[in-house]
Amino acid sequence: MSTVVDQEQADLERLQESINEAMAGLRNGLREAASGSEPLSVDPAYVERFVETARRLSVQLSNELPPRLEPEALAEIRRIIINLMDDLGHVDPNRPLDTIDRFFVGAEEIRHIIRDALDEHLGRRDDDARALTACLRQALPRIAQADQARLVGISTRHLQRLAKEGGTPPRRLVIVARLVQLLRYAWTPEGVLAWFFRPRRELDGHAPVDVLSDSGFDDTLLALARRGRAGHGS
Repeated sequence: MSTVVDQEQADLERLQESINEAMAGLRNGLREAASGSEPLSVDPAYVERFVETARRLSVQLSNELPPRLEPEALAEIRRIIINLMDDLGHVDPNRPLDTIDRFFVGAEEIRHIIRDALDEHLGRRDDDARALTACLRQALPRIAQADQARLVGISTRHLQRLAKEGGTPPRRLVIVARLVQLLRYAWTPEGVLAWFFRPRRELDGHAPVDVLSDSGFDDTLLALARRGRAGHGS
């Protein structure tokens, strides 16, 4: 399991770096192509080059998506790529910058999905209870161990034993660790804890802590955590 997790993390890091480099190159090219007197006017020849480069980048990105990426994330990235490719094929010659702007927005959405996927398991092994409890300690340094145990749905003594002895973690510990890894970038430790106890319309009025033991809510909880993080501009 460790090898699988390490490989996925390496694949995601390479993809993230590739996207960052490609987008930086495109932005630099746009700045150089913009007219000095008309900042929003670009040479048609540049637009043609941009479209061709953006198409190649989209195809490359689609081909390099890690196969172990969550199905939901894969589907969302592929949806964005399909829309971008369609947009690149219908550039309005009178408003080419609209297409360019939409490509940057779409690419940024993909970058955020990759970043979230990387953050969800960065430094964490889902088969190792010791690593997962360490993740909670590091992300929630000011949160009492009793409160961490409450999130996991076990006693404080049980959590302490997992932290010391390791072993196969309870399923709920795995999902809590994934959620905390996402939320820690947008909230203080106290804010992360409060997030779990706030009722949600998407959960039929229940708070996340109320449904953590039901695996059927995992995808919804992860989506809520990602949305909350994005809403805080992280």
